[in-house]
Amino acid sequence: MDIWQILMTPFSWLLKLFCQVFDSYGIALFLFTIVVKIVLFPLNLKGKKSIIKTTVLNGQLQEIQKRCGNDKERYNQEVQKFYAENNASPMGGCGWSFLPIVFLYPLYAIIRRPLKYMMWLTEDAVTAVAHALGWADFTIGGYNELILGSMMNAGNLETAKAAVGAAAASVFVINFDFFGIDLSQVPKLNFWEGGVTWGAVGLFLLPLISAGLSVVSMLVSQKTNQMNKDQQVKTNWSLMLMSPLISLWIGFAMPAGLCIYWIANSLLGMVQEVICGAMPRQDYEAAQLEMAEQQR
Repeated sequence: MDIWQILMTPFSWLLKLFCQVFDSYGIALFLFTIVVKIVLFPLNLKGKKSIIKTTVLNGQLQEIQKRCGNDKERYNQEVQKFYAENNASPMGGCGWSFLPIVFLYPLYAIIRRPLKYMMWLTEDAVTAVAHALGWADFTIGGYNELILGSMMNAGNLETAKAAVGAAAASVFVINFDFFGIDLSQVPKLNFWEGGVTWGAVGLFLLPLISAGLSVVSMLVSQKTNQMNKDQQVKTNWSLMLMSPLISLWIGFAMPAGLCIYWIANSLLGMVQEVICGAMPRQDYEAAQLEMAEQQR
């Protein structure tokens, strides 16, 4: 077991557990996302509080702008001082929104190489399994290991186990079928080539659904940042577009399993945003009182 296998162990063990218990790769990815959301909840709540506080401070920043006029140097100095005095950040906690992306690398590695990270096989053992299943020119790289994992089934499982010898106990069949969609495949823009089937159409739709839900999730986040009807929340269109574009690129460039993660992340993110938006209301009211006191 190399250093990367050791570092990936918590992620791979969790995904493997869900795969074996529920016999569904798609369900395993949904449950994996739920665990990630629960672990990150305190950090997301902190980010939401920071965003709300920054929104409350925007009124004061506008007054600083009026007072300083075109003197940009004075404006920047006063803004920095203002943020320091109020223990706030100009980013307003937006960085927490990108935490799920941090989990994409280990998840991508596990999806791309399931036999290495979920079954803990060496490269020689993986090659031995490929040869035993009839893939004579198999090489490590690309998505070959993922394709090999999708080739394994109940009929040839014992053959695969025999090929790895002592490591046979860790070899198992991964069910990549998710409502008729093969999650081991990479979605294609030209889905009609080779015949229009639900599997091909479903693969094509997953990145679009993923990108659409990313937009809805950002809108829900913006709405929960608004604590009262009179408060205006400025829309950051660069951030609004970044997440959907990233999910769309990932969707058509990598195996469909990552789309399932992204979709689950957006759905659960909306629920989390509603919860995180409701919890800091006391903090919001306290910040409003503090601002009123400062103005007096």
